[in-house]
Amino acid sequence: MLDMEVRRLTWETVREIPCCPGGLEVRGKKFKGDISRTVLWREEMLKLGMKGFISYQGGLARGFIEYMPAETAPFPIEAPGAAVLMCYHWIPQEEANEEEHLAQERRLIELVIAEAKGKYTGLATLGWDHPTHFPITMLAELGFRQVERADYIALMWLPFREGAIEPRLAPARFQPQDLSAQGLLAIESAWSSRCPYSIHHAARLEEVIAALPERYRKRVRHFPHLIDTREEALRWSRSPWDWDWLFVGGEEVAIHEFKGEELTQLLTDKAKGLP
Repeated sequence: MLDMEVRRLTWETVREIPCCPGGLEVRGKKFKGDISRTVLWREEMLKLGMKGFISYQGGLARGFIEYMPAETAPFPIEAPGAAVLMCYHWIPQEEANEEEHLAQERRLIELVIAEAKGKYTGLATLGWDHPTHFPITMLAELGFRQVERADYIALMWLPFREGAIEPRLAPARFQPQDLSAQGLLAIESAWSSRCPYSIHHAARLEEVIAALPERYRKRVRHFPHLIDTREEALRWSRSPWDWDWLFVGGEEVAIHEFKGEELTQLLTDKAKGLP
């Protein structure tokens, strides 16, 4: 394996995160929207206490991890005195090498645990019931325990002090709109500048809506919700929580799974079906 190096996430290194422009995660891919927002968002988070690490292999940034005080973290997690482990990712040399992927992500989490222990009451994070995407099983192996569960997402907790107050998920506040009784199609979407894929989904949705035939477009009411701050995360909290979602006519749509023409057809069919 090539030489490994870890650097702290700072104002000087933030642009080297793999999912920022020019990084390994986005290199060679076509994104709609301005993915330079990923850097601007992180610069704002650094002002609010975000810390982390970037991991390099042979001089190339392949991984990163971020955490920050629960009081300012843009997640609907209530954990006074604790920190929130946010995004972490490692890109292996061979795309399918999940063993390397998980081993390096585990290594990054261990760095955060070691650093946060002396400063916070504990470390809270969201784990997924998924083998490779923020997996609950890996977090459990690192000492985290599940304190709440909402479908496929669990609130995980690693206390650093005896008697530390357990975190909890903020109550879900978002309720999708159904305007069909008014002959209108309500489209509600959420996105965040923290992720290039989320920026892409938001821009693609705007394009699809703008390209609808006028007779359908005039019946659409789009309500986009930006989730970049803690206040926005609490305001648009839902269960299970995420910052990237879409509801059409009050029903959830898996925007990640739809190609552009499929999304156009879906919105057209929904608009046609209005009274």
